[in-house]
Amino acid sequence: MKYIYQDSTELPVQRDFIEDLKAFIDITARVIPLENSIIEIKCKHKEVLHELNNRIMGMDLFEEKLGILVRKLENDIGIEDLAPCTDAILLTCHDNLGRRREILENEARKIENGVAQDYQKVESKVLEALNPFLISGIYGAEKRFELSSNINGVLGVMEGSIAGLQYYYRLWFIEEPLTVEKLIGSLSLPVWTKTGILRKEEKIKMQDLSEFLVSSLEYDSEKNIRLILENKKSNRKIRIEGGGLNYFVYEDDREITADRELGTFVDMTVLSKIPEKVQSYLRANIRTYTLSKVILDEEDAVATNQIFDCLKVIAEQYGVIVHECLIKGHNKEEITIKTEEADGTRTEKYISKTEMYTRLSDVGSEGVEIAEILGVNTRAQIKDSKYLIV
Repeated sequence: MKYIYQDSTELPVQRDFIEDLKAFIDITARVIPLENSIIEIKCKHKEVLHELNNRIMGMDLFEEKLGILVRKLENDIGIEDLAPCTDAILLTCHDNLGRRREILENEARKIENGVAQDYQKVESKVLEALNPFLISGIYGAEKRFELSSNINGVLGVMEGSIAGLQYYYRLWFIEEPLTVEKLIGSLSLPVWTKTGILRKEEKIKMQDLSEFLVSSLEYDSEKNIRLILENKKSNRKIRIEGGGLNYFVYEDDREITADRELGTFVDMTVLSKIPEKVQSYLRANIRTYTLSKVILDEEDAVATNQIFDCLKVIAEQYGVIVHECLIKGHNKEEITIKTEEADGTRTEKYISKTEMYTRLSDVGSEGVEIAEILGVNTRAQIKDSKYLIV
């Protein structure tokens, strides 16, 4: 399947852009009201706490001024018989205000403790809404994967980043150990071995590592890898790292590729195919994934209510392709692409600017701003942008 503009040139990202665009609008319509509800909750809590604190401060001020006033009156009259009465007045005031102050402070603590739970409920809904979209819907994001494997199965994390926006996923794979054979197929590396019956001599032998366990894997969108392989007894460790046509192989702390004799037996062509096989494994074997965190400019975007700003970053990326669709399309009121099958069959897919603007404007001012960034408002100006193709 190929994705092309109406003028038959290929889209810079080979994805169904119309479906991604619709998904982005749906996400915006779901997430913005949730974020606004968090902001509203915070404002209400802030107002209530501010009122409680003002009342407590008022009681403190009253007690302080009452003490000054009563002591001054006692001093002005100058009769020592007034001291017990003054003390009793101040003690009664202190006891009464103390009880009331404690009630208000407990109420404030109760609200503060409940605030975290209220925020967490809505923040979880925000992450849940973003979960199916961010993992593959952000064009040009640099991605980095880290996997760990043991006899119980494979776990991993994925980090995506673009223009100050970072997002993290927890990944779950099939519940079985990850071997070299399952990840990349057959793989052999040279080792020294002793051969001979009467006289032992050291010779180089190609050892099959297919049954080795992949205990650790790192991979990024630049196709750099770092693999740690272990045998079943866990007494041998092989490390492979690199990218492009440059790879380094280590057994424990000894570099095999730097060995004058062993290094010549390392097939760099075979190693250079590992990143593609890792990518295929990731595409085929991720069973479930959960968005755990969204960061914008090194701040928790959910906790600091910056998800709208995150959506604007994504809209900038999508806006560039919307702009190209309008330039290369026949109908300037529709965003149109074509899908091309292997047999040459082409099908058009489109969404109108009016439909997009209507759905986004229903969200409120934030939706209107997103529409302008996307370029589906006549007043909008699309900014030039460059992005990687993942």
